[in-house]
Amino acid sequence: MILICKSILLLSACMAIVGVFVLDASAQQSATATLRGRVVDPNGAVVSGVQVTAKHKGTGVRRTTTTNDEGLFVISNLAAGDYEVKAQAQGFAERLFPQVTLQVGQISELDISVEINIKETITFDEGLGAENPIDTSASVVDGVINKREIENLPLNGRNFLELALLIPGNSPAPNFDPTKSNTVVISSAGQLGRGGNVTVDGADDNDDVVGGQVQNISQEAVQEFQIATNRFSAQLGRSGSSVINIVTKSGGNYYHGSGSFYFRNRALQGLPATFDRGLGEAPPFDREQYAFTLGGPIQKDRAWFFGSIEYRNQDGAALVGARNLATRTINRTFAGAPLNDLLSTERIDWRPSDADQLFFRYSLQREDDTAASSLDRAIGSASFRQAGVNNTHSFLANYTRVLNSHNVNSFNFSFNTFFNDIEPVTPGPQLTFPSIQDGASFRVPQGTKQRRLQFSDTFSMVRGNHTLNFGGEIQRVDADFDLRVFQTGRIEMIEDFPDFDRNGDGKVDDNDLLFAVTLRSGKPTEPLLIPNADSTYLAGFVQDDWRVHPQLTLNFGLRYELDTDVKNISRTSQLNPIILPFLHGKRGRDTNNFGPRIGFSYATKDGRMSIHGGYGIYYDRITLEIQSLERGLDGRALPIEVKAGNVFFIPPPCLFNPACGQFPPPAPTLANPFSGFILTGAGAAGINIIDNTMQNPMVQQMNLGIQRELANNYVLRADYLHNFGTHFIIGRTIGTVFNPIVGGPDSVTNLESSVKTKYDGLLLSIEKRFSHRHQFRASYTLSKAFNYANDDQIPFSNGPLNPNNLQLEYGPTPNDQRHRFTFSGVMDLPAGFRLAPIFTLASGVPMDILVPGGGQRIPQLQRNAGGRLFHTGAELNAFISQLNAAGGFGGQPLPLVSDNARFNDNFNSFDLRLSKVFKIGEHVKIEPLVEAFNLFNVTNVLGFSKSNYSGFSNVLVRDSNDPTSAGFLRSSSFGQPVTTAGGVFGSGGPRAFQFAARVTF
Repeated sequence: MILICKSILLLSACMAIVGVFVLDASAQQSATATLRGRVVDPNGAVVSGVQVTAKHKGTGVRRTTTTNDEGLFVISNLAAGDYEVKAQAQGFAERLFPQVTLQVGQISELDISVEINIKETITFDEGLGAENPIDTSASVVDGVINKREIENLPLNGRNFLELALLIPGNSPAPNFDPTKSNTVVISSAGQLGRGGNVTVDGADDNDDVVGGQVQNISQEAVQEFQIATNRFSAQLGRSGSSVINIVTKSGGNYYHGSGSFYFRNRALQGLPATFDRGLGEAPPFDREQYAFTLGGPIQKDRAWFFGSIEYRNQDGAALVGARNLATRTINRTFAGAPLNDLLSTERIDWRPSDADQLFFRYSLQREDDTAASSLDRAIGSASFRQAGVNNTHSFLANYTRVLNSHNVNSFNFSFNTFFNDIEPVTPGPQLTFPSIQDGASFRVPQGTKQRRLQFSDTFSMVRGNHTLNFGGEIQRVDADFDLRVFQTGRIEMIEDFPDFDRNGDGKVDDNDLLFAVTLRSGKPTEPLLIPNADSTYLAGFVQDDWRVHPQLTLNFGLRYELDTDVKNISRTSQLNPIILPFLHGKRGRDTNNFGPRIGFSYATKDGRMSIHGGYGIYYDRITLEIQSLERGLDGRALPIEVKAGNVFFIPPPCLFNPACGQFPPPAPTLANPFSGFILTGAGAAGINIIDNTMQNPMVQQMNLGIQRELANNYVLRADYLHNFGTHFIIGRTIGTVFNPIVGGPDSVTNLESSVKTKYDGLLLSIEKRFSHRHQFRASYTLSKAFNYANDDQIPFSNGPLNPNNLQLEYGPTPNDQRHRFTFSGVMDLPAGFRLAPIFTLASGVPMDILVPGGGQRIPQLQRNAGGRLFHTGAELNAFISQLNAAGGFGGQPLPLVSDNARFNDNFNSFDLRLSKVFKIGEHVKIEPLVEAFNLFNVTNVLGFSKSNYSGFSNVLVRDSNDPTSAGFLRSSSFGQPVTTAGGVFGSGGPRAFQFAARVTF
């Protein structure tokens, strides 16, 4: 604690040198907007001393500044929304812009030309807004979804994070989080989503325990959505990929509100293509969502309130597998997956004086659900589900002080808590078959708690042609783990179905199955409790946007970040003494996380085109799960008993031979699976240690792009991105040590920053701002993404094939989509009808090719070779034939696959909303609507887990385990579709219709 205090004092002292006391918001500026421009006379000469006033049209709040000697004006820290802008100067006509729209995280340019000696007001009115649609001052690669799009686009499930998929460079990612099954994971610029940064009104909304978003916000409460996909300024941090900012709605000077009801059931729902219709079953499904908002004045022009509440009740279903012993097939059916979700957001804005503004926000989420547990196979059984509870509370207070027309300070305080608990639906051991996971996940029960305290502040000032922002931030994150993992054990099966009567009871059933090993906690009645998994995060930044010339702006920034205890530094004295010889050097904090950022934006004289680019260094967060691995898997806290399965009791030549393959009396069966002898020193998890030199993952980001206004309100943008990541984390076995707890040698896994990531992408978009009753955006991404593991931080699954040659792990990411296209729009039709489509096309993702049993990939292949090195079953068979000629795998030939085997599937989904607005009087609107998801019912095969995101069976399961049978060299199930995108009811799933009604006033 003393060292933490010293670090805080040092950071504050450094900031004081520049004359400001600051504790920043890494995303505070991003939760607001900036208006800037230049005022000139009819001859093009700059005009100083012009008073520029921006008035928020909803609240009446005014901000005023004056142009400097260069004719420049900047008004920062403005709430996103619609403004009226007025320019006044003695001897010049007053210039009025009645509609200027400022968007979250954006710098809007408004250059003003004033007329001389005219005694009247000249009003600019050309439709939506007077601001330049071209960004002429920033080099960030980002996109903003405005209020009109948020309120009208058809989002399946109404999760605001899916809006990120409309911006190029972003795509869905497999779910890495075993604790939150109904979350949306966004991959930006090739990363897997664990380290992205989500902020709400500038406050951190991330799960520091395992990564990803921690709290959802009702779509009804979101005013604007911004995703900075790459190359964001020094004001933003804690991410090596993207930063998502959302701004919640606030009240205004007039009462306004809404009420909505959304309804779906199975009569409006198609069935997944992979469902076995011959079973004669239909999945249970109905969903009702209710949403209400109300906002208005507490005191006109001074104080306002806004509140929203949304409740979702869903009786859903999960696609599951069921082993059919009679037909020796895995049938696909449904199991119940109910969900109840309550979202609430309340906000109060108060302006006690013209120079002071405060707002307070409280948000709540209460969710309970039943869903599939995390999978290492393509599908799980009905018993392989979990019941989860997630409760989140967050509070934010912001105080903004306008010191004068050129200096503004904004201070944030936030506090949030997160509680999670998951239990198995059916307790029992996990049965890992080659093609399906049965029983109950060994990862549950478990629970986590997280508490975050955040202080942040930004000071903005304008000096000549420079717009300067200084900041810093302090976060304290406390977490507790309650892990009851491995208590019921895990059984590693080597076949999906029994071959013959091995136990001599006269029948063939699951007690005749072969299994290799069993794994169970040596303390099955004691949970693994890891309290006080804590760390403090410190950051400071300076950002200068320098308008060197009316056509050229340079962006210079420097950010520093420090995590105090993600490497378990405070407990090095408690490490298991037997692993100390594996630790080299002294463990210390990663103190060199300096992130310089430079960029430029050059605009043509007419402001209709800009060229931008830049370079920056960005640091990802290290989640606290890394700390828990060292503390929990230390060789003492969670001893794992690894016992021999029944394959150890049968001579290898007899395993599949009915003549000699019976179990001898000591052999365990599924009736008594944990009765085998202990395999000395074969602890499953081994001992995990954090390398003393572990560092925060670092990503170097480079971009070059162009923006062009093709016609009024049409903007074309093209960006090339190159990202190179280093110091990403992987677990690598570095040796063995005698562990007296397991009675023999135990492996030691080093958690180290030794692997890289690479991304290259061409991002294209065209956007039409709303005018003439319609708006749209179209986005296309051409990209390649590579890394060294199917996860981007947590090395809890199988490690590298050869720990001494990590280059063998280099391959495409599991969600690598080479092509992705989206189109969305909102169109007001005659007679009050409104149409809003979302159309998505994407190429397939790769998949790993696993050996029989599913324990590892074919070692001669790169990761995720399916769909990249091989595109047809014939191509894979040619490779397997060559491999078999050289000896096969483990001394046995591998089976060949079917000619129609597939590795991936393209994605094609067209979602549509059609509504009609009925007006009742001047202030009330009723809008019935219908939504169609995947209107043309295109089958989209896709998975969920990072182990197999393709959705196709990727294990070379033999048709027969009898070496004398032809089926021994054939795998008919490989490359067959197993799961579809979105599960049963999500995005890209089978066609579904939803009816709704919305009332606004």
